[in-house]
Formats: sequence, structure tokens, C-alpha cells
Amino acid sequence: MSHFVIVFLVVCFVFRKPLGRLLAKRFPDREKRQRVLGTIIAAFLLVIGARLLALFL
Repeated sequence: MSHFVIVFLVVCFVFRKPLGRLLAKRFPDREKRQRVLGTIIAAFLLVIGARLLALFL
């Protein structure tokens, strides 16, 4: 699973400018854009946490 995390982080780092522009066009309100990003990050962390929990149980 760790290779998925590494690939995801690299892709996010490489495409951070185009993703930022895409989100800025889709959500012009900064507060709403931050909420969408927070939701995406929270979902990603929940998936990682669930997989780690399943790995150790």
C-alpha cells in the first residue's frame, strides 16, 4: 500500500499548479475551495487509516 501513497504524493506534487487552476475555476470562492480540498484530504487519510487498521488486526 505504501507505493500507492508515494505515487499519489508525487502526482499531487507534479500537478499541483494545474490542479490549483482547475479548482480555482471550478470553485472561485476560496473558502469553498479549501473545504473541498479538506474533504479530499480527509477521505484519503480515512482510507489509509482503514487499510492500516485492517493490516494490523
